[in-house]
Amino acid sequence: MDKDVNTGETQLVKMIVFAVGEQEYCIPILSVREIRGLEKTTPLPFAPPYVCGAINLRGIILTVINLATYLNVAPEPENPRRVVVIIEASDGTVCGLLVDRVIDMADIKPSDIQVVAEKGNSLSGLVMIGERMIGVLKLDVIAHELINGMQAE
Repeated sequence: MDKDVNTGETQLVKMIVFAVGEQEYCIPILSVREIRGLEKTTPLPFAPPYVCGAINLRGIILTVINLATYLNVAPEPENPRRVVVIIEASDGTVCGLLVDRVIDMADIKPSDIQVVAEKGNSLSGLVMIGERMIGVLKLDVIAHELINGMQAE
């Protein structure tokens, strides 16, 4: 199971929970570099439809993915709480994820995540937090699609 060998206690993963439309998703907090308010993006010609554009983050140009478009979910209309979550995938790819709002943080046992069967899916699984069903995103799949989508154009 997910027990710490030294203490015998079950390990928890701290996740940041955010909303995209009506659905809630989470990612490991250790993958998050920062959360920024939504700012104007510079359009990128021939980018996939889910790419909002690019932003300048202290001299580094980052691509911003509109998660609502990427996940084929209707975003919250006219939402002033939209933010960009700057993430780093395990391969070192850094990008921004445009989400409708950050909700909270949660400690999740990896054994509580119910796996989603589809290979290549952007969800690694679903987890229940109280009465809420939260999708656990695979950042590496999203980052890989971003890189491949930008190179293919």
